[in-house]
Formats: sequence, structure tokens, C-alpha cells
Amino acid sequence: MNVQSWLSFCLLMSLCVGCARQQSDYSKLDLVDVTGKVTLDGEPLSGAVITFDSPDGQFSFGQTDSGGNYSLLFDSVQRGVTPGEKIVRISTARKILGLNASEGGEDDPATAKSAEEKVPEKYNKASELKVTVGHDKTRHNFDLKSN
Repeated sequence: MNVQSWLSFCLLMSLCVGCARQQSDYSKLDLVDVTGKVTLDGEPLSGAVITFDSPDGQFSFGQTDSGGNYSLLFDSVQRGVTPGEKIVRISTARKILGLNASEGGEDDPATAKSAEEKVPEKYNKASELKVTVGHDKTRHNFDLKSN
């Protein structure tokens, strides 16, 4: 390897190391591990995206399994939700990058499947569901009604 190639390699490696994602310190967030079950008209709701939205715009998210069970993620690495008041949104049509969309996310028409929304608007876009997340209440079940 000549000197110029070696210097280019060293520069590239230093840039890669400098750009590497730093390990987040989750200990300062006081995250609560939240789980629960979602049913629609008494039946488990599978494949639904559930978010717990904070007033500051931050949200935790998850997806229900075939039994309607969910567990919330703070981000793609860490489970949990910050404590406090949350608006809960549940949707069978919403896409979240890394959860049920491989690229682009919910606003990218290329990744939006023409999934029919099974959940009434009062539980998603105009949600009336509210919970208080705390270490004393970590399970939140939702029994939704289609009408």
C-alpha cells in the first residue's frame, strides 16, 4: 500500500470511528417497562401499532402480536416509556420505521401499504385514550369498540 492510499485509509477510518453512534445513557430517563393487551370488540387485535405519546412530542411504540399483546420500546434499542401522562394511539394502518416498515416510515408513500384501518379514529388520530405511566402501573390493557 502506498503512502497516499495509507493516508486515505487512515482518514476514512477516523471518520468512521468519529461518526459511530455513541452509546446512549438510558439510566437518566427513569424508563418504565410497559406491556398490555389490545382487543377490538372482545377479540385480540393483532398487528396493530400502539404508541404512548408525550406532550413534548416524544413517544414509545410497539406492535401487538397474534394474541393482542404488546411491549413498548423507547427506541430501536431500549424497551420502556418515560413516566407521566400519555395519549395512547392504536392503529392497524400506521407504519413506523424499524417496527413494521423497512424504510421511509409512516409518511413515505413508497412504504405505506394499503392496509385498511380497523380501529376507529377515536383510538388513533383523534385518540381519546389517556394513561398515566408510572412504576406502580406497568400494564395497560385496551378493550376497543368498533362503534
